[in-house]
Amino acid sequence: MSYLKHIEYNEGVNISRGLVRGTYPVNKYGYNPSVPSNAEETVWDGSNLYTYISTPGIAQVSSDDSDDNGGTVLVEGLDADYNLAEETLTIGGPAGTVLFWRVFRARLETANTGTTNQGDVTVTVDSKSAAIISEGRGQTLMALYSVPANHSAYIMQLDIGSQKDVENEISLVVKNGADVWQTKEFLSVRGGLSVKEYTLPIRVPEKYDIEVRARSSATSAISCGFELLLVQDNFVESRRS
Repeated sequence: MSYLKHIEYNEGVNISRGLVRGTYPVNKYGYNPSVPSNAEETVWDGSNLYTYISTPGIAQVSSDDSDDNGGTVLVEGLDADYNLAEETLTIGGPAGTVLFWRVFRARLETANTGTTNQGDVTVTVDSKSAAIISEGRGQTLMALYSVPANHSAYIMQLDIGSQKDVENEISLVVKNGADVWQTKEFLSVRGGLSVKEYTLPIRVPEKYDIEVRARSSATSAISCGFELLLVQDNFVESRRS
């Protein structure tokens, strides 16, 4: 079988191509440039544990560099009914109209100056920093996701990278709304890149939040990503008789 023929029949590629109905892939990845030793932090563009939206609200986008004003950002997340939602907003412009319950990605669509954002761009919902696009990145780096209504998420792989050769504690945690956080994976890794593939994927139900947190023995930059397979619950594909 030729290489191209192999790719054609690869199930993962077919899912990414949208050929497997009722499924789609999600690749989430984050970066925290300064994970401390005295506290656990979310692997995202902020330097803290991520604070979730407590009341659905409209989004507004701003930058700490006025040169970004006039550029546009696509905000992705879930609406008040936990359905997928997105909206393109202007940096420094008026708030949007979509009620966001969760925000798990934002990316620069157009830049007012140059080819990327000149400062840190923040998406604010419910008076909280729901997403941050760090200076020059053009997109959020946040290792968190919320499962849409009527879907299940299957965690297929977890990747961890450490800038320094120090001890790192990595926690993969999930939560249903206001319920408590549950640890689904805890890894102690040291330096370099570590990859864990799940032969039996971890299932996360609808409306659950998924997040990766880190703590280091000495201040270090940590990157992390996880691959999800989203499956529509109770999906029935019509078949010819």
